[in-house]
Amino acid sequence: MPEARANSDESEFDYVIVGGGVAGCVLAARLSEDPAIRVAVLEYGKSGNARKAIVRIPLGMVTFMMPNLAFLGGPKMLYVYRGEPNEGLGGMALDLPRGKAVGGSSMINGMIVIRGQWEDFDRWEELGAVGWSRDVMKDYFIRSENFELATDPECTPSFELNGKSVAEQIDYEFHGVGGPYNVAPPRSPNRMCKVYFEACQQAGYRINPDFNGASQEGIGYHWLQQKGGERWGMESGYAALARSRPNVNFITEARALKLIMDGRAVTGVSYARDGEIRILSPGRDVLLSLGTFNSPQMLMLSGIGPGSEIVRQGIEVRHELPGVGQDLQDHLDTWVKQESTTYDTLGLSPRVLHRNIADGFRWIFKRRGGLTSNTAEAGGFVRSSPDADRPDLQLFFCTTIASAQAADSFFTHGWAMHATDLRPYSRGHVGLHSPDPYEQPRIQHNFCQDERDMQTLINGIHIMRKITDQPAFRPYLGREVEPGRDLVRDDDLSHYIQSHCMTMYHPTSTCRMGADPMAVTNPRTLRVHGIDGLRIIDTSVFPSITSGNTMAPTVALAERAADLVKDSP
Repeated sequence: MPEARANSDESEFDYVIVGGGVAGCVLAARLSEDPAIRVAVLEYGKSGNARKAIVRIPLGMVTFMMPNLAFLGGPKMLYVYRGEPNEGLGGMALDLPRGKAVGGSSMINGMIVIRGQWEDFDRWEELGAVGWSRDVMKDYFIRSENFELATDPECTPSFELNGKSVAEQIDYEFHGVGGPYNVAPPRSPNRMCKVYFEACQQAGYRINPDFNGASQEGIGYHWLQQKGGERWGMESGYAALARSRPNVNFITEARALKLIMDGRAVTGVSYARDGEIRILSPGRDVLLSLGTFNSPQMLMLSGIGPGSEIVRQGIEVRHELPGVGQDLQDHLDTWVKQESTTYDTLGLSPRVLHRNIADGFRWIFKRRGGLTSNTAEAGGFVRSSPDADRPDLQLFFCTTIASAQAADSFFTHGWAMHATDLRPYSRGHVGLHSPDPYEQPRIQHNFCQDERDMQTLINGIHIMRKITDQPAFRPYLGREVEPGRDLVRDDDLSHYIQSHCMTMYHPTSTCRMGADPMAVTNPRTLRVHGIDGLRIIDTSVFPSITSGNTMAPTVALAERAADLVKDSP
């Protein structure tokens, strides 16, 4: 905590948004549409990252977690939290990066746009989130989107699936034009994607041209949050829209410390900036958008949450709310890595030096080529077993064997297939390590605490090997590097997964919407139960995790939340 004199800002804003990440940027843009509404956004990270080459170049994302490439600037846009050891993973603790910038994790993510399965939102309503059904959410997905194929079917030349133009296979009823969230096809998809599609069909899986259409199930290309061959994060879209108006103020490099309370009402937020501790007191509400880890942390630091957790840190309990920090969910992922006999995959070997140099020039002059890749241009959604009523595994086909956590493998050619458990049974929680707002929250995922989650991932390895063993891949196969073909039995694969897994960085549900005793927020208003002047709008209010990458659902949630704020001031 900085030693600084306290200062108080005048109440010149109607809303103070705490957190300038994905949801915060959407809120700033939508609430400021009314010129009479004044909005402040507090963000600990810096602005201007959308102009950095390492952000604009999509493939630059692979450098963000590499300490030896920190000079490129990627790590400066990250919090890298460390989770608690997971008993279900043999005591393994995982790194948990989050975005620290205007635009939040949209500035560092894999750029994949997945809405989830429409059944996910029906499930939200079943869990008590009245007004968040598939029909309602579909409208907000469409409203947020600018779907490039709808306006420029040739934005990716020769973009085909099953020998037909992808643009001709899309049901445009599910897509929007003109929204701030630009959604594009891969700009220069790797030729090995077509080999992957052929192998998947040979393995019995159907091709799906649009995971965000009527049905998610099947194999196909991913849509990406890109525009013209560059990353299109929230700073480029919603934040730029908000900043074009005089009634919005982004206050960056400002660390939120705690909520200011008067009885059961939140009247403002204290924050540190430029060596001073200041207070912002909005005329209407504080909108908390710090994300699944930090929103419950902020509540508990302010005395709102489970009394036992708060008292343990010597903090006064202002409002007992037992569900704060509970019900943490995330997607756990494992992989199969395969060396290849082809040099078409991404790598840094001398054999492809000329191609890598050419890709640099192609990006500079045409915004095409290998640098536009997110490394996972293809994937799909499948059922882990015949008993699954809908897809519960997400597959990724990465046209490189490398990962940012294993930088040495950039010099080897091959591919990695990933399998992700979409709807885990295990539940974790977020707590406090200390009353210091500068210390990371205590994050316990309890991954694979329920053995059904481990079995889903084991089935995923069997499915990935089944695809690899199809005739389409046979001319390109080298050695299976991980887990290695000597590991066949489920018990052996379970031990492999315990040390060869990662979270997909999709945490949700620690301040979930609902009306039950453990719910934290009201689904009709996003207000915190029992507290005036405070709403939470971010992934922490998801009643349950969605089936896939969580960026697009977060955008749609914030779009709907902005309307709820306008309707219930």
